[in-house]
Amino acid sequence: MKTWFITGTSRGFGREWAIAALDRGEDAAAKVRAQRFPAPGNPVATREAILTLVDTDHPPLRLFLGEDPLRIAVEDYGSRLATWAQWQQVAAAAQGIQG
Repeated sequence: MKTWFITGTSRGFGREWAIAALDRGEDAAAKVRAQRFPAPGNPVATREAILTLVDTDHPPLRLFLGEDPLRIAVEDYGSRLATWAQWQQVAAAAQGIQG
């Protein structure tokens, strides 16, 4: 699914068509978000997690807050890694490596 953002000036033209298209896009994006993130996080718990992070001597460069982001990243990157591994022979050939 692609989301398009339309900007610009529409002097002399009706904008109803653009507003309706944007509304449909926002509705579709909301449905996708609801599927990927079924349970919203608790702001109070998030505050505590951030304070714990700030008080850490060696904080990580990146930290997913909540359970869903890590699950999604593992799924997405697992798929990417599998594809890259499948095509590694072609990638290596592009560098002139015999394999």
